[in-house]
Amino acid sequence: MPVSVLGLAGSCRIAGNTEMLLDWCLEAAHERGAEVRRFRLCDLDLHGCRGCGACSKDGVCVVKDGMQELYPHLWTADSIVLAAPVYSMGMPAVPKMMVDRCQPFWAWKHVLGRTVSTPDSRQRLGAHLCCAGTDLSDVFDCSRRVVRYLWHVLEVESAGEFLCSGTDEAGAVQRNPSAKEVARDIGRRLAEPRSLPG
Repeated sequence: MPVSVLGLAGSCRIAGNTEMLLDWCLEAAHERGAEVRRFRLCDLDLHGCRGCGACSKDGVCVVKDGMQELYPHLWTADSIVLAAPVYSMGMPAVPKMMVDRCQPFWAWKHVLGRTVSTPDSRQRLGAHLCCAGTDLSDVFDCSRRVVRYLWHVLEVESAGEFLCSGTDEAGAVQRNPSAKEVARDIGRRLAEPRSLPG
């Protein structure tokens, strides 16, 4: 069974710098034989977490929206890559909303005492791709914290990240001499065959 790779495009810009990184990454994963599924988060009908605590009862979110399409893939993907730029020194609203809506996974683990992975799951891997317009030394700090939290609740081990500062105007990432190959290398890592237990 091929490795499944879930790509999450978290930018509002179609074919922007961060989406370019994601497409290079997923293209390489596909070339390695992975089964790739890609979502543009801004195209989904997503709503914010209500903080209602209902998911603490059974690990199921009561808000019925575009997350219902995404949840099955977040549960089962062997690898996940989140590509989201920096807006105002943090993760943009839509991908952050998606992360907030992963509260059911947190409840599943920390309230219900269960695991996201099953005994027959492959090791789950994740990657973070991010562009920022500024070169400030701490520009990626907030986004990286959010992604680390996401990997924790989804029981995903980081397989790498590519953080590209000074990348603002359209197509700027293409001028970075290493961007394409680094993104493709991450894609190959995410697609690396992992044996199923047993």
